[in-house]
Amino acid sequence: MKKALIACAILVAAFLFGCQNQKTGNMLDAADVESVLPEKLITALNGDVIQLPEGTFTFNRSLSLEGLSDITIKGAGKGKTVLSFKDQVEGAQGLLVMNVDGLTLEGFTIQDTKGDAIKVQASRKVTFRNMEATWTGGASPENGGYGLYPVDCTDVLIEDCEASFASDAGIYVGQSNDVVVRNNYAHHNVAGIEIENTRNADVYGNTAKENTGGLLIFDMPDLPQPNGWKIRVHNNLVEDNNHANFASPGTVVSTLPPGSGMILMAHKEVEIFGNTIRQHASVGLSMISWMFTGRPFESDQYDPFCSAVYIHDNLFADNTGQVDTTTQFGQLIAAVNQGQTVDIATDGIFNPATLGDNGVPTGTNRICIRNNGDVRFLNLNAGKGSLPQEIVENMNTDATVFDCEGPAVQAAEH
Repeated sequence: MKKALIACAILVAAFLFGCQNQKTGNMLDAADVESVLPEKLITALNGDVIQLPEGTFTFNRSLSLEGLSDITIKGAGKGKTVLSFKDQVEGAQGLLVMNVDGLTLEGFTIQDTKGDAIKVQASRKVTFRNMEATWTGGASPENGGYGLYPVDCTDVLIEDCEASFASDAGIYVGQSNDVVVRNNYAHHNVAGIEIENTRNADVYGNTAKENTGGLLIFDMPDLPQPNGWKIRVHNNLVEDNNHANFASPGTVVSTLPPGSGMILMAHKEVEIFGNTIRQHASVGLSMISWMFTGRPFESDQYDPFCSAVYIHDNLFADNTGQVDTTTQFGQLIAAVNQGQTVDIATDGIFNPATLGDNGVPTGTNRICIRNNGDVRFLNLNAGKGSLPQEIVENMNTDATVFDCEGPAVQAAEH
């Protein structure tokens, strides 16, 4: 009987080990990846780990994954496992993931998609790690809009990733909650990294270089999640973002002047500190309202103004020279500032209900700018007039009205 029990235990252990291997060691054969992966994603089970070998694999249709939990897709490393969509004839993304609770994408590159490289929507516990999205033909308005693109997601981590040559944003997080974006490299995109209509985000340790605009914190109107808040942006390198703007005409980012380091638009409860912002040909850091764009909006929940912003202890360096005038915003900065760049600029348009006697927001809505070194500051005071000559008459370079201590933002952890 004892021998029988031992034999039975060995069989059970072998069976369990085999099941475990089936879940965690599901390496696809290189010769079969192109034919097997699309079906594998459709038939995947909860808890599956899909391992991709080293090599370049070409697909002409979108890949999709939906309605599962605890799924991992893992390659041999960024640049080692490459999924190419250069011949794509069908689908708006390279990889579309929807409604997954527990997703890890790690260690592979997606390139040359017709639309967005990787879109993850309506999902929870989402991790992008050591991933890459790129378009190998270089800058073109025909490239997909977004590289790594989680939207309407909760508990998102994007780390050690790279994105380049997106015609909108290389790394984009939209309408999401509890987000960490750290230690990534975004280059040669229109917008390097963009956090949009997102709540509770920590953005740090990233390098945004040689984009049109380096790092954007935007609130956009008429979206399901109307406003974002509690964003920390710290200890990032934002450098030499002077790339020509190659966005499709009519998009919001098509208005970005080359030479834009950081742009904060219509957001509240934002703390920006410890960043190095240097070598920009227009503005190191811009803070503007949606009203400055001149575009209408319909939502009565949307707040088009910046408020509760604290910009402190950043290093601004070498943001000098002639302003790039290939966009209207750049032309305006050049016109009112004698063609010269500035380190920090604001449109000066704030919610009238929050203003004190000095014309800037007060109390919990206050805008604070301090301890950023000897910066060149420009307040367009555009709320006092809209015509170019009116802006010239009302603008000033007095940053002392913003010299205050703002509240620290307690952002997401991961």
